[in-house]
Amino acid sequence: MVQRRKKTKRFSWFRLCILIMAGYFCYMIIVQQTELYKIRRETETVNTRMAEAAEVNKSLNAEKEKLSTAEYIEKVAREQLGLVKPGEVPYIPAR
Repeated sequence: MVQRRKKTKRFSWFRLCILIMAGYFCYMIIVQQTELYKIRRETETVNTRMAEAAEVNKSLNAEKEKLSTAEYIEKVAREQLGLVKPGEVPYIPAR
């Protein structure tokens, strides 16, 4: 009579090590992808702020150029400061 041996599964340290290493690599990939996502989002925010600052800088430079002309200085002095030329009578509208 032929005896059949039951196959018993033995604990394999090699498989356990492979499983642990695969889990560790998956964890590291997830952590790195999360960090990359945060860095990309921060880069987009910084680029947006930089574009806004460049636009403000451009408008300030344009105003600086305008401030160097005599006509603009006179306009600002009359409108905002209420100054008048000698011999002129200021007109103040009633409310």
